[in-house]
Amino acid sequence: LALAASLAVWRLMRSLFDAQIAGWAVVIVNVLPAFNLAAVTLTPATVMLALVPTAALCLRVALLHAHPLHWAWWAAAACVLGAVLAQPPAFGVMLAVTMVFALPERLRHHLHANGFLVIVGFWSVGVVCWLWSGGHWVWPEWRLIPNLFRWNVLASPLLLVLFVLVTRIAGDRATLMSQRSLPFAMLLPLAAMDLLYGPNHRWPDMGGAVWMVFAAMLLAYRGTVLGGISSEEKISLRTIAIVLAALQSAFLLQTDLPRTLGLKWPFSRHTVASSDDTHFFTADPSKAMRGWRESAKLVSAALQQASHDGSWFVMASDWRLAVELDHYLGQTEPVKSVEDDLSRFKGRSAIFVTDDPAALAPPEALKARFERFEVLSVARVMHAGNEVRWLKIFACHN
Repeated sequence: LALAASLAVWRLMRSLFDAQIAGWAVVIVNVLPAFNLAAVTLTPATVMLALVPTAALCLRVALLHAHPLHWAWWAAAACVLGAVLAQPPAFGVMLAVTMVFALPERLRHHLHANGFLVIVGFWSVGVVCWLWSGGHWVWPEWRLIPNLFRWNVLASPLLLVLFVLVTRIAGDRATLMSQRSLPFAMLLPLAAMDLLYGPNHRWPDMGGAVWMVFAAMLLAYRGTVLGGISSEEKISLRTIAIVLAALQSAFLLQTDLPRTLGLKWPFSRHTVASSDDTHFFTADPSKAMRGWRESAKLVSAALQQASHDGSWFVMASDWRLAVELDHYLGQTEPVKSVEDDLSRFKGRSAIFVTDDPAALAPPEALKARFERFEVLSVARVMHAGNEVRWLKIFACHN
């Protein structure tokens, strides 16, 4: 999907401008932290990063042909329908498609054309199916400061500043341009929806961060044709921005910083609104992510030590610990938590894992399910000389 998104960006920018600008656009997109985080996790945002640029490319192809129902119109409509199914109800995507034709004066007649009506029809069908399946719109709690922090993490501060500057410059002549205003027209509604709804998407979903792809396109174009700055200064600024974004991407792929911003990630601690701003600066990226692979190895060794016939299962003290251990253990049977329904595991022994150093035995809720307990292992997981986790592993015999 990430490769498909890069190819769509290349083809679109090559068609709108030239190969040099298209190459820079692909480079900027591929160093975006949001793009890299979405590329390593299959979430709705990953699908959106492929579908929305592809829809924009199909719109460009459709506008190059006079046929009112060229195949590209149907392809763009299919992409919009896919966006509704991936991240319903995809209001931002439909608004972005509308802005492509509404913003430039030369393209406004397409708002009454059959091709645009096909796209609206496909989007409407997707929304109706979503509503029929029980979906409903939840008005988000708009939190400006946390979302600005989120944008700085997912786009890098320098690139975010450049995005704002080139958007301001592009807005002056957007109504006078025709198809070349497509990245700018797609950018505005998608960024507005992400600003409104972004903090409510759960990690590792990047939410509506697909607007950053179109911001990267706009930056690649404006960074090449902008006057008043020498070529050497342009190259230096562009290189610094790309390198810093790439370093930030590499850092985020190895840490857990975005989960600990005080936003509504499922793995974040429960925080109050007043702590959102300060928690951004006090978050410890190594505590939550580092050491999970080593922790899983310890649990795997304890499981092999206790279970000889493969009938044992692994259970964690809370669901956050269960999710991380399940990911790194890679077993066919998922790691369960105390909160889960354990009725189908009746009669089976278990390995119980807790990260509470004060725990002397499994919780009371488990004592009625098992005959006896014993401590198999007590381990301190270290990283760079610092303790990041303390694990206690119990064998629960049945």
